[in-house]
Amino acid sequence: MAALKRGILIAIEGIDGAGSSTQTRMLVGSLLARGYPAVATKEPNPDGHVEAAIRALLREEGALPVLDALLFAADRVEHVERFIRPWLREGKVVVTDRYLESTLAYQAAQGLDPRWILSMNRGAIRPDLTFILDVDPALSLPRKNLEPDRFEQVEFLKKVRANFARRAKRMGYPVLDTSRPREEVHRMIVDSALEAIGKSV
Repeated sequence: MAALKRGILIAIEGIDGAGSSTQTRMLVGSLLARGYPAVATKEPNPDGHVEAAIRALLREEGALPVLDALLFAADRVEHVERFIRPWLREGKVVVTDRYLESTLAYQAAQGLDPRWILSMNRGAIRPDLTFILDVDPALSLPRKNLEPDRFEQVEFLKKVRANFARRAKRMGYPVLDTSRPREEVHRMIVDSALEAIGKSV
């Protein structure tokens, strides 16, 4: 495999059904095929201790938004320290299906102050690349096959989508329309990822 001078962290973000899981899997597959040491991960982290509590809370109507934010922050601490940071030290390309921007978009849509959310996540490693996958919630929700949680409602996801758009504009993140064919979106992600990786070879 191609050796990198340092690890690379790539975050693929978006509302429910936008395709972040699919694009994460496709990107890692393409990078491995090219000989790069890539690894896929996700948030909430199924290999950690907090994910089960988050999933249970997401099914609970009337749950406190602050509790959501605290649990996601705790999950991220473990995710970063036990998984992401060690992988980066090993020189891997780490591709995460959702990360900090999803927390900001979803929790701010529940009325929490983004500055407070960022303060709770100040230990998070900043990704080298962040992609925002954009799609109309009316199109994305039918893609979901599982029983919906309380976030998976069209009107709520419209607020989340708007939050992603504002952050993307402020931070300069690429916004990719995933109503387009997935292979087309994949090619755009791969091109950007290879450019970033090329600076670390």
